[in-house]
Formats: sequence, C-alpha cells, structure tokens
Amino acid sequence: MRSLNKIFMKTERMTYRLVWTLMLLALPMVVYPQLSKVGTSAAEFLRIPVGARASSMAAYTANINDGSSMVLNPAGLATLSNSEVLIEITPWYLDMTHSFFGAAMPTEKGVFGVHVLSLNYGEFEETTAEAQGLTGRTFSAYSVSFGLTYARQLLPQFSIGGTAKVVHEQIAKSSASALAFDIGTVYQTPFDDIRFGVSVTNFGSKLQMNGNDLIISSDPDESQSGNYEPDALLATQAFDLPLMLKVGLTWDAFERENARLTLSLDGNNPSNNTQSVSVGGELALANEQVMLRAGLPYIGQEEKIETFTSGIGFRYRTSNGLGLGFSYSYHGYDYLGDVNKLSIQILF
Repeated sequence: MRSLNKIFMKTERMTYRLVWTLMLLALPMVVYPQLSKVGTSAAEFLRIPVGARASSMAAYTANINDGSSMVLNPAGLATLSNSEVLIEITPWYLDMTHSFFGAAMPTEKGVFGVHVLSLNYGEFEETTAEAQGLTGRTFSAYSVSFGLTYARQLLPQFSIGGTAKVVHEQIAKSSASALAFDIGTVYQTPFDDIRFGVSVTNFGSKLQMNGNDLIISSDPDESQSGNYEPDALLATQAFDLPLMLKVGLTWDAFERENARLTLSLDGNNPSNNTQSVSVGGELALANEQVMLRAGLPYIGQEEKIETFTSGIGFRYRTSNGLGLGFSYSYHGYDYLGDVNKLSIQILF
C-alpha cells in the first residue's frame, strides 16, 4: 500500500511540473510582442473554427469535451464517457465547403479518436498565358487532414492528449503533404472549480507544392535558335503550418441542478499573427439540455476580421444511453459577411 501511495505521489509531482513547464513556455505570449507574419503559413484551413459549441464560445481550450477536441485540444477527449460521432458541414465563402467528421470511443486504457477535416474550394475555369483566356477546361482544389487521437486522464484532475495527422493540399495536378501533431493538457485546479488548459496545434513539417503543373519547357540560351529545350521544374518555396499555442482558463461561475454558467478565457499565440485574447461563456439550462453561448474572438489582434460569435445547443439523451445533440453557431466577420455553422452529435 505504501509503494502504491508513493507511485501516486510521484505521478502527481510530475504532473505539477508538467503544468508549470507549459505555463512557463506560454509566458512569452503574454510578455513579449511579436511580428504579425500574416499570410506566411500554408494550410490556413486548419485555422477555421471547428465545432459549433467551441467556435460559438470563442474561448474553449480548458472547456472543450466533444469530438472537436481532436483538432482543438486533444486532452478534452479524455473525459468522454460514451462513444461519440460529430458531423459538421459548413458553407464557407465563394461556394467553398468546410467539413469535419470525428468519431471517438472510450476504453479502459483511454479514449481513441479519428477525424477528417477538409475545405473544398470547388471548380475553377482554367486560363493560360498561351491561350490568352479561357481554355474550356476546369480544375479543382481542396485541403484535407486525417488524424488519429489518443487521450487519457493520468490523474482524476489531470488529462493529456495528442493527435497525429497528415495534412494534404491539392490544386489541379500539384500538391503538398506534411505530417503534423497536436498536444494538449487540461488540469482541474483546486481553486473554485477553475480548469486550466494548454494546447499546441499544427506542429510539424513544412508544405511545399510539387507536381506536373510545375513542369515547363525551357530554353537554356534564348540568344540562339535550335537549342535543345529540356523540361524544367519550377522551384517552389516551403511554408510552415499555422502553429498555434493556446492557454486557457474556464470557471463554472454558477452551478445548480438545472442551470450552469461557465466562463472561459483563452490566450492565443499564433505563428502567423500577433497575440490576442478570446473570451466566451455558456449558459446551460433544463439539466444540460439547452445551452446558450456567446464569445468575442481574438481581442487585440492586428488586422482582425472576426467580430463576435454566438450560438445555441440542444441535447437529448434516452434512458438506454443513446443521445443526440444539435449545436448552431453564428460567426460575424468584417468585409466578407457572416457564417452559420451546424454540428450534429451522436452519443451511444
């Protein structure tokens, strides 16, 4: 029994050290300024909000606990008590479609999940310099990521999770692929039901376009005629993924049998923009069957286009454990218009 207690004490000390280490790593986000670097990363579809619940609150790092955790903070998946499927299809700008599918299953050794995230850009009419206009042909473009997630509770008050994913972008016959990782933690502090979360997402290799569309004929010496003109491959630059560090706090400010008010705060440190803060809240009524949500994303970020978010959610669970949830979120944007998002959640 003593040896078992020593193991638990040692594990708890390691957990505290890990939490403090993550906090120290996140400190520069608050203390030091950073250049904007807008437009310097590839795979920007990874930054589009996923999950109507999380995106309607704007701040979710320490509060997310559904299938969207796999791409937002994998540690949030550790608290799942039932298997879950989350489906989301969002009409984006200019006939683009943003989609997410995630499935997770809890086991005795933790929670396993798989997801597919994509952005379909649609069909485009081809133009070339030689044709001086439309060729009559079309081409398509899309971005997609496939990921596997594992999360578990190391201690009753501490969860950790990670996602490994392949990111692929395709335009006509040219493409780029990369391997990326997400990692996150959630810690239930002893202070007034406050949860502390840290996530690092989209850490991985660079994306560099390659393909048949980049092959052109070349003339080594244009000053002379009759030269052999070999095929040449246009050089492309490699771009980083949109790395994001988030540090969040969540507080259950009010909790009764049929009502709960949760407030959340996130600090955001992206690799392609300046630091910012997001705030949000969720009011749950009727024994967690009706939820009202709202948030303010990226406060203080330069060239910010998001204005505010809001949403509503419904959840119903039968006596045999089967559940169905619907979440809607509204996203206000400057310049381009608004976005409406709907998520369907199946629990079994």
